[in-house]
Amino acid sequence: MAMANELMIADEARAVTRLKADICIKNHVIVAMGVALVPSFFVELSGVTGIEVSMIMDLANLYAFPIPNRLIAYKVLLSLVVSLGPIYLAVKLSAGVKMVPVAGHAAYFGLMSLNNAAAVYAVGKIFQAHFESGGTLLSKDNALLRSLFRQNYEEGRRQVPAFMAERTAPSSTQA
Repeated sequence: MAMANELMIADEARAVTRLKADICIKNHVIVAMGVALVPSFFVELSGVTGIEVSMIMDLANLYAFPIPNRLIAYKVLLSLVVSLGPIYLAVKLSAGVKMVPVAGHAAYFGLMSLNNAAAVYAVGKIFQAHFESGGTLLSKDNALLRSLFRQNYEEGRRQVPAFMAERTAPSSTQA
């Protein structure tokens, strides 16, 4: 009986930590959406990377994991290298979109906000899984990590509008 209670308490503690991690990821995702408003490509890229690093450190603290300095250094490097391709292409394509007055700029900022937020969501979910696995996930096969990133990125693209709707919905406690 005592063993069952201990297991139940441990499960509840894991569930609370997971909920806190989900909230942490959501908060960083929302902040990442605003970075698209920065008119400089390099400042935007640095901003999103900084948000990701901050989120990774916050998640490490939540899971009582040693702050992964080496992992963060690799993450920053990987983020810069991987982000350059799609963002470079997006910047080049955005020139055409931005030529349309007002609507073109709005479409560009909306697309970049969604892409930034989905990327931060994917990174957060991968590190959440890494910390929940005891720190073994990121040492797995790179093909698995790419696949996880793609899956989480697509999930992030679906979740971001819901995050924003939650954020802008009137509170039920307000009268």
